[in-house]
Amino acid sequence: MEVFIIIILFFIFSCGNDPLEKNYELDYNPMNEVNLVVPEKQGYQRIEIPGHILFYGHNKDFIIANQKPTDSIYSSDNNLTFDKQQEMIFNLDVSKFWIITLRNDSIYGPLDKTEYFKARKLLKVPDHLKLDNSTQSFYTDGKREDIQYYNPDSSVIDLKNLRHCPAKCVS
Repeated sequence: MEVFIIIILFFIFSCGNDPLEKNYELDYNPMNEVNLVVPEKQGYQRIEIPGHILFYGHNKDFIIANQKPTDSIYSSDNNLTFDKQQEMIFNLDVSKFWIITLRNDSIYGPLDKTEYFKARKLLKVPDHLKLDNSTQSFYTDGKREDIQYYNPDSSVIDLKNLRHCPAKCVS
């Protein structure tokens, strides 16, 4: 029985952030939103893409992400309760896009859909690099169920090859 408990604890604590490329990782913040971060000294993290990262893709040259921005809701002067903020975020129908060139760690975003496609072409992001990973399982596996993954834009998201990041790998 003790060995079984040790094995379970090992799996729970051994899965850290979800590393993507170079030194970039997915991690969630105290508001249970998945951000793209870069670990720094003494356990701190620098947030590169805030808000809700819904879909992402990456290769050795680029990281691309589809994000639901939340900064306007958190910075509003309306003295909203946490539940009201979460409801407003759920109802927010805004999608932004980001591109990171790993060669020089340049970050482009937030971009609207038209700007995103222009930036992909300008930066020579290969056509085969798609937004084909989802963070949905992070929210639905016991965390939150209110994020809008259910009608993604198929002109941007590769629905046919969509993979879900295991919730246990986003800590």
